[in-house]
Amino acid sequence: MAISATLFIGQKGNTTALKQPKELACYGRNQAGETLHGADAHPRYYYLPNQDLDRAMDLTSGLRKFKDCSAAVGDRNSLDRQLDALTHLEQRKEKRMKADIVASTNTIASLVLSAFDNDKINPIDMYVVAYDGQLFIRKRENTAAAVSATKEDGNPKQISVHKYISYKFKSLATLAQPVQFEERATIEKRSKRLCNNGDAFTSLTRAGVGKTKLILASDIDCIFDFREESHDNLRHYAQLVCNPTVGATGEAHRFETGIFRVWLSCFLAGIPRIICGFADDTNTLKTVEEYATADVPVLLKEHSPEVGARCIAAIKWYGLLTEWLLKIVPPSTDAQSVKPFKLTLSDNHLKLQEVEVDDAEYDSIVNGEAVLSKEFREWRQSLPAK
Repeated sequence: MAISATLFIGQKGNTTALKQPKELACYGRNQAGETLHGADAHPRYYYLPNQDLDRAMDLTSGLRKFKDCSAAVGDRNSLDRQLDALTHLEQRKEKRMKADIVASTNTIASLVLSAFDNDKINPIDMYVVAYDGQLFIRKRENTAAAVSATKEDGNPKQISVHKYISYKFKSLATLAQPVQFEERATIEKRSKRLCNNGDAFTSLTRAGVGKTKLILASDIDCIFDFREESHDNLRHYAQLVCNPTVGATGEAHRFETGIFRVWLSCFLAGIPRIICGFADDTNTLKTVEEYATADVPVLLKEHSPEVGARCIAAIKWYGLLTEWLLKIVPPSTDAQSVKPFKLTLSDNHLKLQEVEVDDAEYDSIVNGEAVLSKEFREWRQSLPAK
């Protein structure tokens, strides 16, 4: 009989024990959609001196020249790049990396936010696969969203101003290398640098909550200060976000809700610093504020106790839902078999349903590459049995 279970999103957890995230590896992606490893993966470096704010920087400049790399990048929910990086790491270490769950930080954040968002804002529709003693979780590809993002001629629609502003702020606030190594002309002309959604730098980290160990992939916006070549660089990373300037009470509440979501992603990944730009009604960058990730719960509690209380609630729910997944899904202890599930949210309950053989997606999950890449399976099958 197929396994089926539900978890009420209002259920309270007790787990608050956390394992400090540790960086295991990093990798990159270029505009052609190629995955870059080792020295070929380059992070960007934060650079936005205060005097630049006096230059009335327009965050919509270059909008029509934005380079959409979606076709080259492919399914952004795919685990392929993360599994490729994990394979490289395991080959270097000559052993399987210990973890209970493998997923992207974005995926785990969505699951945690299911306790706070309605399913219209944050729909949960994921695959959960038990394989080789671990659970692999990814979002299902949203084909409807992909279709709506293209024009009738098949080309991508122009990016929205709201989304573009985020890319532009990150472009203005970063350099390809530390400032002392950049040419003056490059620094002064960075406002004219064209934006794209292809380039990315990702950190592979091991984190933990309660007794659950996770390997997460997190996109990194920049290095705040300097990079250590052979060490864990998590403490040097920063997340960049851009928001409208905050004036009225409603705007303050919207900012607090938004910064809670950013905090959650940074908290899960171990990113210690959030740098927030604020743009006025003309989309001109006005101010920049820096927040330590660890201080955000305290700041939220002081200004909005309701939103601040979500931080502790989120940690407890994080522990509860990961514990529930491991309890419900029977462990697959070898690299030959795959046990597939779908995870959805409806009527205030997470629902985990085993995918049966007659399901139209069964073959693509179990025998195809809907979740696990062929290369990753071949690598795990080459390892000695546990």
